[in-house]
Amino acid sequence: MRAVLYWSYVAIIHLTGLVLTQDTKLAKCSQLSSCEQCAGIVDREVSCRWCLGSSQCYPSKYMCHPWKTVLHVENCPIQKIPTTYSDTFLRTEIAAYIQAANRVSEYSPVGAPMSCLLKLSSNAIVKYELDVPTTLEGRTVGVLIGVNHDRQHIFVGFRSTNDPFQFVAQFYVFTMGWMKDFPLGGRMVAIYVEMYKDILEFGFDASLEKVVQEYPSYSMLITGHSLGGAMATIFSLHVALKYPQKKTSLYSMSAPRSGDETFVKLLREHVFEEFRVVRDGDFVPDAPFRVSQTIETAHHNSFEIFYGSHMAVDNYKICNQPETEYCLKGSWWKKPVAHMYLFDQTFYNYHLGYCE
Repeated sequence: MRAVLYWSYVAIIHLTGLVLTQDTKLAKCSQLSSCEQCAGIVDREVSCRWCLGSSQCYPSKYMCHPWKTVLHVENCPIQKIPTTYSDTFLRTEIAAYIQAANRVSEYSPVGAPMSCLLKLSSNAIVKYELDVPTTLEGRTVGVLIGVNHDRQHIFVGFRSTNDPFQFVAQFYVFTMGWMKDFPLGGRMVAIYVEMYKDILEFGFDASLEKVVQEYPSYSMLITGHSLGGAMATIFSLHVALKYPQKKTSLYSMSAPRSGDETFVKLLREHVFEEFRVVRDGDFVPDAPFRVSQTIETAHHNSFEIFYGSHMAVDNYKICNQPETEYCLKGSWWKKPVAHMYLFDQTFYNYHLGYCE
């Protein structure tokens, strides 16, 4: 009988302690009145998260719907939505830059990148083509540097994956959860850190500097699709830091996640404008898989331009969060065609010839 009373007393004390601890945590988090103040506040006692549904700060994920929970400040809703995004510009100029970059390859004939730019009404030319050998998976990454005199910008395009082994190598690294320190700050998917270093060692900076010296008043635009979109995201920060006096714009398409929250924060601080274009049903931007907000992994940047499955003209939504189930993250039905076919054009990259 004494034993029963003793253990009952212990259980009551334990439950009382849990309730008091929970009340302490709730009181601490409830003092934070905005997503920016709340999300990411972690110490030994409490981990706060912002609830979009109630606009309140809670200490537990069970107090808010998962779709409406924000744990990282970089994923807080952004109040000011950009007004400079142009559907027409993306369908014509950006698409042509990416098609040209996808032809910087040992499999494409000489002059193939320029054949894509000749289809534009604006005066765009190729300055440098860099087909860079990669160390980790033993393939190449294509980089195109050009100028558009009518738009008065220097553009850098990165080639998408054009080799099955390179595609598998990326997803193998994604599955491993392999992250490495990124030289410019934060942590990044390991294969992209190695590609970044390979491109720099191949002479990217020297080539770009020659173009900048030739056209000192031109702004910078960085773009790419798929793997090229990931490299464009990474190099937009590199270019923005190297040329802080210039406006650097990022237009990535169907890009996987690349860097962590620290990297995303650096992009927001230094890149003039960021547009991450995705199509409903695309599976690549879901990688590396983000199964938890507490496990180290890569994070998307703003602003997600979410197109419906048919990608009709102006049929898009500018999402106010980098990661939200109300845009692509909430798209459950995935299909390869959503990654390879955008804006009535095919971006399937394998042994491409001249643009027709």
